Parts: sequence; structure tokens; C-alpha cells
Amino acid sequence: MKKIAIIAVMVAMASGAFAQGIVRFQNRVSGVFLTPIYGVNPAAPGVRLSGNASTNGGAVNYTGVPLLAGTGFSAGLFAAPVGQGNSLVTANYQTAFAEARFQTATTLPGVINGNNAVTVTGPDGATPWNFVVRAWDNSGGTILTWAAAMANPTLPKGESDVFTLTPTVTPNPAANMTTFTSFNLVGVPEPSVIALGAIGLGALLFRRRKA
Repeated sequence: MKKIAIIAVMVAMASGAFAQGIVRFQNRVSGVFLTPIYGVNPAAPGVRLSGNASTNGGAVNYTGVPLLAGTGFSAGLFAAPVGQGNSLVTANYQTAFAEARFQTATTLPGVINGNNAVTVTGPDGATPWNFVVRAWDNSGGTILTWAAAMANPTLPKGESDVFTLTPTVTPNPAANMTTFTSFNLVGVPEPSVIALGAIGLGALLFRRRKA
């Protein structure tokens, strides 16, 4: 009897050590929520926007910013335990789902394609985790990881604010990303814009010196 009890405890410990939670990597669930992802702002390509639009329960003005659509853009879901990896650039964010494309349907711009149930190693179904969604221009399907996107400084890319949710465990359905909020891609300003900015700054410094 003792041996059976010991084995049961060891099995339970092993199961806990390799717990797996599931999250639905999807920014639209019909009738539940819709948090689209935006592209580069043509009026201010170097400006990052984050948070839901003022037309979608938030306070951010995305007027004139296109929604991402088509297979030319990719998105990834990254995760870390709460209390670890609170910086968006930290290596502590593990890749929970490597890559997904965006909807090509004109009726669903800004929406990740598919209904992706993602397995995240670590969550036990009761503990909240931190998540980040990252998106990038995949350069015609040739850049399919965030690391590769980061290695290309000219590539438009962006990431969400950190959001927290509790992954579920089977046989429960995957947890929806209802705490995720919209964001946009940030592009590299045109060289002419940079040059104009430098000229303007130089002129301002020159005027101050003269004064």
C-alpha cells in the first residue's frame, strides 16, 4: 500500500513538473472579442501605438492606420511566468507558437488566420502567465521568426503590451486572449525624413547660438 502511495505521489510530481497549458492564439472570437492588429502609420511610421482603438472600447486613435491582412505578415505568441520577463525585449519570453499569418479575407482585416490552440509548457491551469504578441512584415514569406525579423532593422515590426491570462489544461477548451490589446507595426522613417529632422535640429541649435 505504501509503495502505491509513493508511486502516486511521484507521478503527480512528474505531471506537475511538465504541466502544459493551452491558449487560443487568436485575436478574434465571434461574439466574444475582436482586437485587430494594425500596420505602419503612414503619417508617422516610427510611432508605436498600443491599446485598443477608441472605436473598440479603448482610447487610441488609429485613424488612417491600415489593418494587417494577407500572408505577407506574420505573428507570434510569446510567454513567460508572471514575475519573469516583464520587459518586452527579454529573452525570458519563450516562443509558445512560432508563427501564423493574417487573414486574406477582406471582411477580416487585422485578424490572425486560423484557430490556433497553442500549448505552453509550464502553466498548471491555475497560475496566470504573461504573454506578448509580436507581428512583422515577413518579406514575402522569407522571414518567419521574430529573431530573424529583429535581425533586419529595416523591417516593419511591432509588439503588444504585456497581457496576463491563465492558460487552461485539457480537457478544458483553450483560454481566449481576451486581455490582449491592439498594437501597430513600426517602420523605419524614410532617409529624407531623417535628413529633414537633422537639418531642423541644426537650424534650431544655430539660432540658439546666435541668440
